[in-house]
This record gives sequence, C-alpha cells and structure tokens, in this order.
Amino acid sequence: MQPRAASADDLAVLRAAGSANPARIVALIRETIDFLALDLSGLTVLTEAASGPYVVTPIIAALAGAARVIALTRDSRYATAAQVSTQTRSLERLCGLPVDGIEIHTERTPALFAAADIVTNLGFVRPIDAATVAGLKPTAVVPLMCEAWEFRPGDVDAAACRARGIPVIGTNESYPGLDVFAYCGWLALKMLFDAQIEVHKSRLLVVSSDQFGPVIAERLAQAGAAVRLLVSLADIGATALAADALIVADYARQDMIIGPGGDVTAAELAAACPGATVIQFVGRVDPTSLTAAGIHLYPGGELGPRRMALTLAGLGPRPVIELHAAGLKVGEIAARARLAGKLAVDLAEVRLRGHILGQTVTE
Repeated sequence: MQPRAASADDLAVLRAAGSANPARIVALIRETIDFLALDLSGLTVLTEAASGPYVVTPIIAALAGAARVIALTRDSRYATAAQVSTQTRSLERLCGLPVDGIEIHTERTPALFAAADIVTNLGFVRPIDAATVAGLKPTAVVPLMCEAWEFRPGDVDAAACRARGIPVIGTNESYPGLDVFAYCGWLALKMLFDAQIEVHKSRLLVVSSDQFGPVIAERLAQAGAAVRLLVSLADIGATALAADALIVADYARQDMIIGPGGDVTAAELAAACPGATVIQFVGRVDPTSLTAAGIHLYPGGELGPRRMALTLAGLGPRPVIELHAAGLKVGEIAARARLAGKLAVDLAEVRLRGHILGQTVTE
C-alpha cells in the first residue's frame, strides 16, 4: 500500500484531539527513533491505539519498520473507538505511512496475541492475565512503559510470564539523553501553577518515600521555592508547619496518606498547615474529608494507589513519545535476544550503548 498525503482535515482532526502542532509530533517521533536506533523490522508489535497524546505508539512502531503493528482499542471516557481510529489514520498519513498499514482492532482475540513478538502493557492491551500469557509465543516479551519499580501486578501476570519464560521488563526513564523521569518535576510545577501556587517564594512540602520525591523537590527548589521533603506525615500533627502547598507524591504506598486511617486526618492537616493546598500527584488521599476540612485539593477526585492524577502528557507530546519509543526499544532488544535463543533469565538487564535501558521485573 502506498502512502496517501495528509490533508488539512487530518491536521484538523489531530488539533481537535489536543495536538497543538501535529507537525512537531512527527518530527519528535522521527528524532526519538533515530536517537534510540529503534529498528523493529521483522517483528510484530501488539500495542494500543489511543486518543490525544497517546495516539503515537502504533505510529512509532510502524515508522520503526515493524513487520506488523496490531493496535487494540475500545470506547472509553476519553474517546470512542471510531475517534481513536480516525486520529490514528490522520497521524499515519501525516507521517507518510502506508494507508491503513496499522491494524486497529476493537476485539481482543487469542490469535492477535499469539502473533506478537512484543506486547506492550498499555491501557487497552491490559490486563495481560494468565489466560492471555498462555497464548503468547514462547519467545514473546512484555516491555513496560514505566520503570520496573512502578510495576502494578494487576496489569501483567508476572508469575505466569515467568512460568513460560516470557520476560517482563521495565524501562529506565532516566536513561542518558532521554531523562523522561525528570519531567515529573516539571509536571509538579505545572500542577502547582494550575492550583494558583506561584512556586517562587512559596513554602512547599513534598511527601514521598520513593523516587518521585527527590526529583520533584529538586525542581521546585530550582524554581525558587522553599522546599521540605518528608517521608511521611505521621508526625505532622504535633507541629505547625507553614506551607503554601503540600504535594503528595508517593507511588510506592498503597495505604491512605491523608484521611481516615492515614498518616494524618484532614482535620489534623488543616490544623498543622492552615491554608495549605494539597496537590494530588500520586498517592491516596481522601477528597471528602479534605473538602469538609476546608482544604483546597487539586486536581480533586478519588485517586487509587499507584495512579498519577495527571500524566506527563499534560506537558506536551515529547515525554510520551520518548517513553513509549524507549519501551519499544527495550522490547526490540529483548525480542531479538529471545528469538536468538537467549533465555529470559539472562535478560536481567537490557543495555543500549553501555547503559541500562531496561530491567526485568522480579516480583
């Protein structure tokens, strides 16, 4: 199939879906593929077709030369399957790819999974449960579009994968030259601005026991804030802390941080930090009791454990493109190793140019 030229309608479709400058997205995809030397020739990739900033993943795979790109989608609160298909086709044409070269499916079938060398862990592909794993090729690999320590067991049945010798490999978001994880600091900065916290000269508390905390605290300090990094809020009730905002950024914890049964109740927090805004970056807080205590919560709403309130896509297209391309590169390296006969247990690390790009999930 020959490429068909993109039209003004294609640009309009992508802009309506939130892409301010579709031409820049194409340039970023090509630039990132070149940086990673991403080459999926001869490999079949099963991933998702999604909307808005997440339209890029099957396009990346196709531009990297994948022999077959299978993209699963369905209706969601973000877009209908038909809208997703339209956006994908528009970007496909804008990139000069063959017409309808990417397969878009609305039904998960065993045959689709059985064909794949690389199966991503993205939303419309999940869950990759034991029944799904049973139908995969013995040489298939599952790269995660996140770090190994961010692995969520409900997304992929790691035990079933291990039993079949299928590696589940996280992506190093701090790989030199990508530095995707650093965007977390910028996202926290944006969330504070959106919550009308000026940052410069502001007094900020960052609550985190994992890697999010130091990255966010460093960025906010560089932006002119007085920042204090706390591992927990367990002792906050005993001391009044002057703060303009408190950023909850604890991915590792699954229990309540602010609210009934948490480190502090909303009433205790209101007494300790009067007038402070609570920013939900990641980690469980109780919106109902915070609102009742008169505490401004941003962005608000119920947030489950290990779920970011906003994603890096809120900053622009580059973080999504870089992370998903890096995840596909992890998949490429691991898939070629498995096809060459290398055992899954020997893929504890996936390296690119001497640096770790991926690490096998062991839990």
